[in-house]
Amino acid sequence: MKAQVSISESEWQVMKIIWSDPPRTLPEILDRLGDTGWSKTTIQTYLARLVKKGALSTKRQGKGYLYYPAVSEADCQLAESRTFLKRVYDGSLSKMVMGFVKSGNLSDRELKELKELIERQEESDADTR
Repeated sequence: MKAQVSISESEWQVMKIIWSDPPRTLPEILDRLGDTGWSKTTIQTYLARLVKKGALSTKRQGKGYLYYPAVSEADCQLAESRTFLKRVYDGSLSKMVMGFVKSGNLSDRELKELKELIERQEESDADTR
């Protein structure tokens, strides 16, 4: 994983578009973000910030640029998750999961998925011993 890149909520929206089908041109990005109400200048500012942060790379194409993700969505999700866990749950994943379980807000499907993930991890750990 590359060094952690801190991405704002608005920048996440831009990155999701680029991650969905890279590379993207500015007109494509503008079109996909049309419902945000952001101006072209605002979107260009987000793109410039993301390039400066190392989250995006560019390649000249004619008079414009192609925008490529320089970090994977999975790596950014993991980094954001770790930051959230550290800030809110003192870095404890079990505290977070227990909070969700005890809240009663998990669906039967989500509980089943959690159980299956735990079982797979336990089996994987047993195989490596």
